[in-house]
This record gives sequence, C-alpha cells and structure tokens, in this order.
Amino acid sequence: MLKNDRPKTPEASATRITNSPPAPIARHRPGYARIPSVSIIDEQVFQEPKPITDSPEADEITQVPRSSSAGHGLGIATGTGLPTKARRISIQSVPRVAVSIRGTPEQQTPGSADPLISPPSTGGFSGSTRYDGTPTDFDTSYRGAKHLAKQSVSSLHSTIPPSFRSDTGLVSIKSKCDEWEPQHNCRSNKHVKQRVGTRLSTTILLLAVFSTFFSAVFLIIALRGPRYGRLIHTNGKITPSLAAFLTSLMAKLIELSFVTVLVAFLGQALARRAFKLEDVRGVTLAELNMRAWVMQPGTIFTRWETVRYAGTTALGLIALLGASAAILYTSAATALVQPQLKYPDWQSKEIHGLVKTIFANPTYIQQNCKTPIAKTYDESDYDTTCIQLEHAAMGYHNYFGYLGSWTDVVDNGTGSSDPTQRPKGFALLNDNVTITAPWIGQVNVTEQYWRHPGMIINNVSMAMPHPGVIQAAIDPKNNIMQPAELEGLGSYNIRASVPSSVVHVLCVTMNSTAVQQFVYDISTAQGSYPGPYLNGTIYDDVFHWGPAWGANKYPPVFGKLPIDFNTVFNDTDGMLAYGRDSVYVLGKGGPTDAGGNAVETENYALCQMKVSLTPNCSTQYNASSSGGTLEAVCEDPSDELAYIRSLPVATSGNVSISNDWPNIASEWGLSLSLNDGIANGNGSNSRLLTQLILSSAVLNPALPSMAEALAVMAGCTLLQSAADAPFVEFWNYSSPAMKTGQYQAFNASVRAQQYQSGGTQAYQKAFTLALFAVFGLNVMALGYFIMHRDWYTDFSEPTNLFSLAVNSPPSKELAGSCGGGPAGEQFNVSWKLNRDGEHVFMDSREMEERVDEGGGSPGLRRRRRVSEGLGVLLSPLRKAGSTFELRRAG
Repeated sequence: MLKNDRPKTPEASATRITNSPPAPIARHRPGYARIPSVSIIDEQVFQEPKPITDSPEADEITQVPRSSSAGHGLGIATGTGLPTKARRISIQSVPRVAVSIRGTPEQQTPGSADPLISPPSTGGFSGSTRYDGTPTDFDTSYRGAKHLAKQSVSSLHSTIPPSFRSDTGLVSIKSKCDEWEPQHNCRSNKHVKQRVGTRLSTTILLLAVFSTFFSAVFLIIALRGPRYGRLIHTNGKITPSLAAFLTSLMAKLIELSFVTVLVAFLGQALARRAFKLEDVRGVTLAELNMRAWVMQPGTIFTRWETVRYAGTTALGLIALLGASAAILYTSAATALVQPQLKYPDWQSKEIHGLVKTIFANPTYIQQNCKTPIAKTYDESDYDTTCIQLEHAAMGYHNYFGYLGSWTDVVDNGTGSSDPTQRPKGFALLNDNVTITAPWIGQVNVTEQYWRHPGMIINNVSMAMPHPGVIQAAIDPKNNIMQPAELEGLGSYNIRASVPSSVVHVLCVTMNSTAVQQFVYDISTAQGSYPGPYLNGTIYDDVFHWGPAWGANKYPPVFGKLPIDFNTVFNDTDGMLAYGRDSVYVLGKGGPTDAGGNAVETENYALCQMKVSLTPNCSTQYNASSSGGTLEAVCEDPSDELAYIRSLPVATSGNVSISNDWPNIASEWGLSLSLNDGIANGNGSNSRLLTQLILSSAVLNPALPSMAEALAVMAGCTLLQSAADAPFVEFWNYSSPAMKTGQYQAFNASVRAQQYQSGGTQAYQKAFTLALFAVFGLNVMALGYFIMHRDWYTDFSEPTNLFSLAVNSPPSKELAGSCGGGPAGEQFNVSWKLNRDGEHVFMDSREMEERVDEGGGSPGLRRRRRVSEGLGVLLSPLRKAGSTFELRRAG
C-alpha cells in the first residue's frame, strides 16, 4: 500500500484539513492500469448506504498519494474481475470534506463495469448514528445548528448527473447541508398562532354555525315529525320530488360542513397539545391520522394500527363517533327528515256532509238517474225505466259477487251454519268502492223452530254503511288530502259516527195449504176478499201483522201460486192506504233443493222485506288511488264512534223515515224479474232463489239461504236511499228535497296519509342517534372555537405536515420508515412542535427530554449540543490522518 510521507499526528491532520495538501508522489506497479479518479466535490451526491461489515478488510483505510494532475488520480485494477472483499475508494485529505447523505438509486454505482471502482460511502450525519454506527446525541435535534460535517464521495464520471459535471470531467458537488441553516433560511412567513379573524378561521367558524343550526333543525324535525298537509302535494308550492331533493341537498351540506368543522376541531386540539411546552405528552402519528378517519373512513380498517393507539383517547373516540355519524347522516336524514307518506295518529274532528233529500225518496232517486232519454221523449215512464235499469245493474252485480264469495267458501271447505261465520253482504258503488255489509241481529233458525213449532223461519238483517261519508270525504270543506293530490300514492281512513240503514228479510217455509190464504185471484174472482188483514193468520206474530203491531201492518196478497222455480211479487200497490213498510216475495222450489236432495213436502217460501235505520253502527271508509272500501261496523261494544255514542237517545230500528222505501222496492222487484212467476216466466234469478229455500231448521253450511240472497240483492236500494240523505235518523227540513242542500256535521275520526317527517318504520328511529351525534359534536366544536381566541396552524393537514417534516431533523424513532411508512409502535411515538427563533420544527418527546437534560437556556443547550456533535463528527477525521476512506454505513 502507499503511505503518506507526512507524519500522522493530530496536529498534522488538522493542518491538512485547513490547508492545501502537497502533491503526492505517484508510484506505479507492473500489471496495474490507470483509471480516472474523482476529486473531492463541493456538492452532495446522494448515495444509497451499504451495511458496514466487521471484517478487517472492510476496516482498512487505504492511503493513495495524489497525482500532480489536478483532475486525475490513481486507481488500481487487476483485470481479474471483481474483488471478493468490499470495494473502497481512496480520497486525499482536502481543505473541505463533504459529508454525503443517502442518494437516489440513479446516483449509485453498483454493477459498474470497472471492478476496481468502489461504491461511495455514506459516512457523516445519518439521523441517529455516528459514522461508525453508534448513536449520537446530536441526532436528537438540530436546534438551529447547521450541518457542519461534510463528506466526500467518489463515483464514476458517467453516473453523475450532467448538471454536476465540470468541463474537465470532474464532479464538484457542494454540500447542501453547508448552505441550509433552518434557523436562518426557514423563517416562518406566518406565525403558528394567530388571532381568530383570519379568512380561514372565519370560514371555519361560519361553517360551524351553519352546521350546528341546521343539524339542530334536522334533529327537531326528526323528533317531532311534523305533518306538512297541503304544503307538500302534487300541485302545491312544494312537490314531493322537490321536498326530497331539498332534504338530500341540505343533508349533504350539513354532512360536508360537519366533516370540515370536526377536522378543524381535531387539528386545533392537536396543534395546541403539540405546541404547548408545558404539555409533555405531545401528539402521535396515530392521532395525526384521526382526520383521515373522518374524511376517509376506510382508513379505519386499512390503517387499523392508528385506531389501536389513538382510538381509546378522548379525541380518538370523538373522531370515531364523528366518522360514524358522518357516514350515516345522509341516510338518517332520508329516513327521519325527508317528507314521506305516512299515516298519522287518528284525529277526532267534525266532518261536514251535504244533505239534499230525505232518506228513501223515490222521486229524488229517479230524477238523479242518468239516462240519455229525456222527459220529452218518454214523458210517463222515462224515470222508472232508468231507475229499473240501475236497480238491475247494481242488484245483479252485487248478488253475483256475493255468490262468488260463497263459491270460494265451498271450494275451501270453510262453510258454516253459524250466522256470524257466514260470508258478509257485498256491494259495489261507483265501480271502485267495495262495500261490506255485516249481518246483525241474527236469529238462530233452530231456536226459532222450537219457539214456533213446525215453522222453519229464516230471519236475517243486513246493515249497509252510509254512502254519504264518501261525498263528505271528498268535499273541499273538510280539507282531506285525496290520493290524486299525492301523486296517486296516498290514502286515508275515516270512521264516521252516523247511523246505518238495515234491510230485514224474513222467510218462512210453507206448504200449499198454508200459503193458499195469501192468494186472491182477481181475474177469476175465486173467493171473496177477506179484507186487508185476511181475518188473521197463524203467522201474524211472526211477521208482525195486524192492528196489534201498529197501523198499516197488512199481510200480502198474491195473484196466483207460482209454479216450480218461480216467484211472484206482491201486487197490492194502490189497493191499500199509504204507509205500508214492507214488500213480499212468494216463491216455490222444485222437487229437489240446490244440493240435489229430494224435498219431501211442497216447499213454498213467503219472504217479507223492509228497511230501518240503526244507531248501533258506524261507517268506515278507506280510500286509495285504486279505489276504496266502505264498511259498516255494528254491534261492537268497543266502537267509540257508533252513532249511539254521539246521540244516546237515538231510537233503534226506526222505520218511520223509510215509509217510501216500498215504492223504491217495487221498481227493484220488477227490474229483477221477481214477478215473472205470475206468467210462469221461469226466470233464471227466480230459479236460483227458490233453490235456496230452507227445507230444514238448520242453515246449509255450503249455501246461502233465500233470505240472505234477497238481502244482498236489495242492498243497492239502501245505497240509493241513503245518497245525499241526512247523517242522523230524522229529517228536520220543511221540504223532502233541496236543490242546493245544507251541510250537516257529524263526529268522525280521520287518519289521512300526508307527507310527514319522522320515519315510517320502527327501525328507522335508530338513526336518531346519528342526528344527535352530529348536532352534539357541532355544538362541542362551535363552543371550542368560541372559547379559544387563538387559531393554530393545523399540522395534521398533509401540506402543513409535509412542510414541517422536511424542515425537521431526522429521528431514530422512525428509523426504517422512510420507504414503507411507519408501523407498530412508531404510531405511538409522541412528537412536539418546537421553535428556534422563527423556525418551527418537530421532534420526538425523547429528543426534547434529552435536550432538556443539558440544562441552561435553550440557546446555550443548542450551542452545547452543536459543539458536542461537531466533536463526534470530526473525530474519525483526526484518526484517519491526511487521507482516509469513507465506507458505506448502515
């Protein structure tokens, strides 16, 4: 090896550092070739450090005499390939020694074609180690000290970036650390702490006020669930689609402002904690990452280490709660704040209905029958023709629907002889309102058979709901939202305290001898007419005939006995005084009944039909866009809206108001061919009816009875009679009909669907927690901003944190994290913000503690630390002599 001629004393070494060295004597050996050598450079070349080995060869320091040429040096090449021991370069002592730091891979020379070129070393300041790899105290913080240590790097000329090459082919790189003095060159343009009132703080404060106010509004709306009525409907000021859009927009604005405010709150809290000198704890990387939890909730799962270390702290819990609330807020607002069609609670109110006529007014009914045939074309019978068509259309339709219900019962095998379990009456109004008519006051057939020996009595009563409730529901006076006003999606329910009309049908099965007394053939004048009461009959107590039961209680008289499967309608109209309340049908069955069973005796049936009003019912109307349902609820002790509850003195079974109903029923009977048996017409309707005559004292579980069938067919007359009729049992106007009509109030309970907040399902109430959380955190953040009049720079913001980090000293606390990021306990290292004059930097709490242990003022501690660091850094130079080799470390 080559040796320097100068003595290797410390004084000499120091002299060689500060003065230009003499040119060394170049010595040549056979078999060696000259290669270019890189001189000491002035700028840093970033190199990738290599680990230091413990082999003696790695510890060698080769001294090479410098050539007299300023731009060249000597290298030794054997031409036998790469050496097996670590490569190294020889560098002469120079006045300035540059200390290199880690460089980029492009600036390194592994894989060089020349086997004698040694890779550059990275001695000098490396954050937490000395040049020999041992820890130093200087690495804790630079505290304003500049990097005084310099390193020299040799590399191939071809690997040096062009910007660093000189004209002579040599590289001259000046150490950046020599020029970068943080306390001078990184003086902060703005103070870390400013008074509230800057653009940023004012904006955040306004967003906090906005978010707090509107989150409170949303919370109140969700809790109270207000109904918007006609404010939101199809043709209103606010349409349902606009209401949904406004709710979503405001929810998103609240969510965005809330996230901004919460992140600002976390940043302020962390900045104050990190900057306060008396607060020893500082902040951790996990806590600095809490803003990402709120802004990017997915990082809670991808960087779970941060949650592990910071999630249990107070700020961590606030951040997690805020992240969860922000995720759910829009969904919560949609579920609880956005107006949705909802049924409110039942509301008791008075409803007004328009009354125009007395109950069962045949003249009013005929005049309102819709027909294109005017009175001038058919002056005498145009009205009766129209009303008979209406009777036939409605009666047959209702009857056919009722028979369909029985068909389903037979197919399912669910028929019953119990009157309460048999299918209810059926009707259809205006082609879109389905009417359910219950059976009331049912009389057991078997019980009646024992009470009246030998008599098979079939007595039924069917209650019909009041159709005037429908007219009142759509009347604008009552202000009930209709489905058409809610984009066809709404519906409503009404429970009206009004009386119901009832049709009573009483059928008694007889033989030819018993029924003969009711036949008076006028055309043949067989027998003398015994008078209106027929001199009394054995059925007077059953049908309530005779003076004992009141005036005009006459039994019927028929023109002839019907043949098999035919019916006749009593034709005594005009023969008796006005005031009769009933009409009668006489029918005869065949040798077999509808079930195909043989009938042992002749089976005639005499049926009485009359109507009344009952106060023991209420009417329920359910309306929707597709139609509605109307039902009478009768004889229910729990029904608070039964008419008897509104008028306790109301009479039951009042028929005085229905004296005109037989005139309506006469047209009804003729329209349904119930009198075709007078000419042996053999009508289909009569055939089916007579097959339903009871031949035993038990109801057939698979068939309706004749009385039930007649009641359903006559139900249409009740609907016609009650249309525009009073909502009470009496008539207190002077005229039986009025053109304009008068409003009459009745008690009701209404539940109308309308747009309302508060949610529609029980599970949606859980979203209230998200609304509470957002409002509570907004109040907390706003209160925090109001209480603190200073605004700190938010160093959790990535741009601010990057600026702070690149201007802060390296730390062994994050050793190994420069490439893949921090991991494990590195997230839990506490960091503090420190200031050197106008320069702000960050160091770990351990650094702070080591600095504080030196005692004295901050400036004195910094100077002591710099002096100690310089001594540590220069000690290897003194030992190496005038020429030394820097090896790759770490």
